Amino acid sequence: MDLYLTARFLHILLAATWFGLTVSGRQKAIWFAREDLQKAARPEIYLRRASVVGSFVGLSTIASGLWLISLTGGFEAVPWTISAGFGLAIAIVLIGALLVGRGWDRLAKRRAAGGKQCELEAIATQIGRWDRVIQILWVLALATMVFRFAF
Repeated sequence: MDLYLTARFLHILLAATWFGLTVSGRQKAIWFAREDLQKAARPEIYLRRASVVGSFVGLSTIASGLWLISLTGGFEAVPWTISAGFGLAIAIVLIGALLVGRGWDRLAKRRAAGGKQCELEAIATQIGRWDRVIQILWVLALATMVFRFAF
């Protein structure tokens, strides 16, 4: 099989998985905020698992994108829209790690400390807003890569 097609398939598969992890982020946070502590898994376990999976898939998507870029001759050889999409992917990683990840950490700590329901839901809503920003960036990144020759 052609190496370029293999890299492209892997990149699309990873990107779809990464995008799927952001879908319904606010709803997941609200459920987490409302979940009964006695019946729930410890927050640290959930957060560690989500962080590891999200980081692995996100960084793997970026790495496979770099692989594709290298197979096509480097950043000089690809349309500027691919570079823009790469920049958007970096922004997604940073927002996910710094804002969404910290929000989840804050939600888990406040929940474990017995925070009020309205406070927990406010934190969950803030997580949802940042997830929405990530989804908008995803749509822009997807558009720059799919329609790379249209601009």
